[in-house]
Amino acid sequence: MAKTTAITFHVPATASNLGPGYGVLAVAVDLPLGITVEPRTDGEILVDRRDDPSAHLDDPRHDPVLRGLRRGAELFDVPLNKGMLVVVEGTIPRGTGLGTISAGYAAGLGIAVRLAKKKWTTVQVLDALVPLGGDPAHGAASLVGGLCATVQTSTPQETPQHLRPLSYQIHPDWHYVIALPDAQMGTADTKRVLPPTLPHAATARSTSRALGVLHALQHGDEGLLRQCVLDEVHLPYRRRLVPGLSEALIAAVEAGAAGSTICGHGPGLIAFTLVPGRTPEIARAMVEAFGKAGRQATTLTLQTAFYGALPTTPA
Repeated sequence: MAKTTAITFHVPATASNLGPGYGVLAVAVDLPLGITVEPRTDGEILVDRRDDPSAHLDDPRHDPVLRGLRRGAELFDVPLNKGMLVVVEGTIPRGTGLGTISAGYAAGLGIAVRLAKKKWTTVQVLDALVPLGGDPAHGAASLVGGLCATVQTSTPQETPQHLRPLSYQIHPDWHYVIALPDAQMGTADTKRVLPPTLPHAATARSTSRALGVLHALQHGDEGLLRQCVLDEVHLPYRRRLVPGLSEALIAAVEAGAAGSTICGHGPGLIAFTLVPGRTPEIARAMVEAFGKAGRQATTLTLQTAFYGALPTTPA
């Protein structure tokens, strides 16, 4: 490790898709992983996962933080021969749709760019994150924070594919109620239920609504968000996988949310409001809806994270 002092930074949780923005739109939320990197001299690279009590059961060679670090070291000429200790702390729950895996890859890549000898760009880092197994939308928001859209700049035939993250201003008063039911939704299962094709008309409607969601989040337009968060691409199929999920989405809006949808692949849900005083009732309504379906749920009330895994200025 080239630097002799500790490095510290934060990587946010993320909510992706945001209704019709499937695989494209995401917002970073202020529920971070804290990353501390300390130098060693014995050549060992150790990742201490204090954020997840079950992490010790996983093969450490497959840890997303370590894989992101090694990939970034290859790309940006980072010497790892002296070793380092990476301490990961935080409370992003796994398997909820809040981008835990992408945050891990972003953390490793964030370490690498801080130690890089070569110049780097955000495009390069995102293009490194996705092939590791990260989600494009989650990945972009975890790297740069705030409200993001991920644009595929390569043709479908090109290998590897190339992506460009675009950052947008977001109204600072958005509050998010995150509902986390006691259910598991594997990524493979959530993809398996999606149809292989969509009608052209649905594609056009989804594109227009995604632009509406983007505009509404930028300008704090609750009415437009309520009209545009409707999705025809993934939500109708995924909402059937967990009892009470559809009812919780409806309950959130009836309790005053501007809109609600699934976080990422789920089963977590996100509801939006500009009025902080509405959040307790929205949270209560979502928990009660899950309860009536025989599911327990917990909630988090968060705001936008205006930070990401990458330094604000590329080297």
